[in-house]
Amino acid sequence: MKNLFIFGILLLSNSIFGQEKLDPDKYYAKSKTVFIESKIYAEKRELEIFIPDEYVWEKEKEFKVLYLFDAQNTRIFNYISGNVEFLSMNIIEPVIIVGVVTEDRWDEFLPPNNHKETLEIYEPPMGHADMLVEHIQKEIEPYLKKNYRVQDYRLAIGHSLGATFVTYAAMKTDKLFNYNILLSPNYSYDKKQFVDRFKEFLKTDLTINKEFYFVNGYGDKYEKEFDEPLREVIKAFESSNNEKVKWNYKKLDIDNHGLIWLGVYNGLLNWRK
Repeated sequence: MKNLFIFGILLLSNSIFGQEKLDPDKYYAKSKTVFIESKIYAEKRELEIFIPDEYVWEKEKEFKVLYLFDAQNTRIFNYISGNVEFLSMNIIEPVIIVGVVTEDRWDEFLPPNNHKETLEIYEPPMGHADMLVEHIQKEIEPYLKKNYRVQDYRLAIGHSLGATFVTYAAMKTDKLFNYNILLSPNYSYDKKQFVDRFKEFLKTDLTINKEFYFVNGYGDKYEKEFDEPLREVIKAFESSNNEKVKWNYKKLDIDNHGLIWLGVYNGLLNWRK
């Protein structure tokens, strides 16, 4: 009877103080790979998920979610999570990072084309961005809400065609995304259809606030090609009085399209929630 009493006390202690005794000198942040069954794609889809240290310490707190596209590149995922970890020490709030692994960038990131000439540049399969939007809303989001403590606030980071997709998703639905870091977005696609999309979007009576942070550079062929339509988009923002849309733009002294990822740091500083 005495042993049972002691055992009961131990169980009560665990229920009160938690199953795990946290070490104040230990860092609990971690990344992991998960696969979710997708009916939309009829296959398993891969996600890279980063959980911040604060998630372990603050048991009741819900966290904002940062979506990262092109997470199939491990170095990019590690770079983004490293920036978030560093800045969340005292500048930005910690977030859960969800890296979406992309199998076919033209097909997954691009919306349907309006001009047949576009198919001379982008060969099919392409133009199924709506499938990825649906995958996020109907499959990834329910998975996150079931398995993690998440808020209904979403950031997104995309580079080049990844930024094109982030833009498309942010304009298509109020549920995606609140804050968008767009690194050298490809708005020259399909005879600059995104310039027209932005002009119409800025006239929209939105139900939530949206914010866009644009970054690009100089020099190589992609930066030159994508610069002109981005400037047209910036002009549209400058002439807009839509109070629910905020924006910022930074030109980086970088002459390599692949290195525009360095702009993530500036985009996170601009967020500072």
